[in-house]
Amino acid sequence: MKINLNQNCWYGDEKVQIDFPEDWEVEYHGLEGDACSELSDEQIREKINSPYGMKSLAELARDRKEVAIVFDDISRGTPVKKIAEIVLEELHAAGISEKNVRFICALGTHGAHTRIDFEKKLGSDIVRKYPVFNHNSYENCVEIGRTKRDFPVLINEEFMKCDLKIGIGAVTPHPFNGFGGGGKMLFPGIASIDTIQQNHATAVDSLEKSGINPITGMGNINNRGMREEIEEMTKMVGEFFKIDVIYNSKLEIVDLYAGDAVEEYYASIDSAKKLYGTSRPKEKDVVVVNANAKANEAAIALFFGAMGVSGKGGDLVLVNHTPTGQITHYLFGAFGKTTGGRMWSRLPVELPHINRIIYYTPYPDYSSAMWFGDPERITWATTWQEVMDIIGDNGKGTKVSVIADGTIQYYKENND
Repeated sequence: MKINLNQNCWYGDEKVQIDFPEDWEVEYHGLEGDACSELSDEQIREKINSPYGMKSLAELARDRKEVAIVFDDISRGTPVKKIAEIVLEELHAAGISEKNVRFICALGTHGAHTRIDFEKKLGSDIVRKYPVFNHNSYENCVEIGRTKRDFPVLINEEFMKCDLKIGIGAVTPHPFNGFGGGGKMLFPGIASIDTIQQNHATAVDSLEKSGINPITGMGNINNRGMREEIEEMTKMVGEFFKIDVIYNSKLEIVDLYAGDAVEEYYASIDSAKKLYGTSRPKEKDVVVVNANAKANEAAIALFFGAMGVSGKGGDLVLVNHTPTGQITHYLFGAFGKTTGGRMWSRLPVELPHINRIIYYTPYPDYSSAMWFGDPERITWATTWQEVMDIIGDNGKGTKVSVIADGTIQYYKENND
């Protein structure tokens, strides 16, 4: 049986073909969104101009002087360019000049981007005509209030100086938030390191108290500890026009919601549940999980796939062909063998029921494997034949599940 996986979305957008012996039992776990038609530019414009809980962009732009457009970073598969071009058309038609618009990359605590990264997200024309800034969580943030838990809320100063604030992102399953999207573009996207740490501590504490592990939390809208705090902080910002897309494993926009960050977010959830949900593999000998949309946060996919491996033991194969490795993460990442970000090592990484972890990538690097637990447990494979040479000893009747993109799917059981 042969299966094509969408891979390397920011660096070539290639198909990776994998195949299995005819006497193996193979099950494919796809996204319903892959069967949907991509929205046309006209449909996108219509949805942007039909906002939830706010006036249209054209109305909001009247007499505004400075505009900030915040967008998600390269660790997300959001096709920002197409949305940004339509937003700019709307703004300029309303009288906003190019010199009064700037873009801010919502890095949270991820590493700074280069021009190459900005071009991949926004296109060369926007990068040439408009200033595009990295968010710096350590500097240039201003306090806008305090939360119910009584910690200060600090956010990007450049953003707050603008009288028209716009965000472009996506609603996708998220380990801490149920689904990302809405105000998460701002918190943690352009918040200060202290505010980000406090909010993530809320998330981790909430998960621990509820007994939900982060992967079970994906797609679970009842996983609300982090999200409710994000909504509280987002309201402190004031008027914020948020655009959230829903995309498939090909990174095609198949749905879109816009308007007030809280209202449009909840309006999108039914669609997100339908289009990202998949059935959970049951007691598989081998699970192959693809990482594409969030390829440089591939630990999400690895642990997602691990939930389908037999409790009696089995093999887990991660497919990831991005040449960038894993994202620099100043909150959760390692910065030495015994040192890391402020919340490094707070999340469990042991997978005792996994016999072998095979990382199928043409770009093996030891540091990336540190995100997946003990790097010494990883077996590297640079071709699919090498993968089969390893797992082929499972023999006739091997039960296999292949997951289309474990970075943006969730198990439907989590929302039952």
